[in-house]
Amino acid sequence: MREIVRRAVQARPELTAELLRRGMFREDEKAELLRCLPAGKKGLRTASLRTVQFSTLLADADAQLAARAVLRDMLDSEELRWLERLLRFQKPNQKHEELTRVVERAIEGRKGNAH
Repeated sequence: MREIVRRAVQARPELTAELLRRGMFREDEKAELLRCLPAGKKGLRTASLRTVQFSTLLADADAQLAARAVLRDMLDSEELRWLERLLRFQKPNQKHEELTRVVERAIEGRKGNAH
């Protein structure tokens, strides 16, 4: 099983469903993910998560899964700002510090593109 698929299977079902809905996974990853989901997670919700809900789930998720979502441009500007705020309140560790840097770079990149 690919690492990103394993992380998505272990994530909260709502987060996995939202990342699927937003198109984060390539076709081969998506097929593997749907095959590997436990029976209880197969009926993933299809309703879109709101900004704060999505950002909160990402902040609580595996740091590498969240970083991949940021790098694949799955968050809008408001979600990125919420994620950055939420990460500031978490107990620091190396993975969350790396995720915080990824989020900060993404925010700065969007500011640079706005001008």
